[in-house]
Amino acid sequence: MFKNQVDKCRKTYVLLWVVLCSVLISCGDNDIQLPDQILQGKINGEEWTYKSANAYLISSDFSYRARFLSNEEPVSDPCALPAPSLRNIKAIFRPSEGSFFVAPQAVDNNQVQVSFDISPSRSLIATSGFMEVYAIDNLVVIGYLQAVLDDNNTVEGSFEIRLCN
Repeated sequence: MFKNQVDKCRKTYVLLWVVLCSVLISCGDNDIQLPDQILQGKINGEEWTYKSANAYLISSDFSYRARFLSNEEPVSDPCALPAPSLRNIKAIFRPSEGSFFVAPQAVDNNQVQVSFDISPSRSLIATSGFMEVYAIDNLVVIGYLQAVLDDNNTVEGSFEIRLCN
């Protein structure tokens, strides 16, 4: 009888070992899998699509202002256009990996303020959404943004931001 219990325990341990190894092997994939959709949506009721983005340090607490440039901007280097003249999305945040909640007044490290810049003198502030930063590598921030004010001002999709200073 004792031998049967020992055999059952060995079989159970072998089975557990196989399951554990399978789980650990499947956890080894560290590639970032971004959704296929690039950042796009509407600004002031008009369709808008992201082309590139830049970010500049704006305060001593390491806050950055990122500008998501339109695919209509005639620029190849996003750092060459710190203040775009066409419709764009602006985000103020402290770059770090993780999740940020969209808030009209971003005061915490886990918040981001997002605005729909209709023109250089007119902006509308998003009231809900989130930004997920998946990676920061040298001068590039990779992530996903969803920002909403209303049906006429909403964007969602993946992005890359170049840190310019």
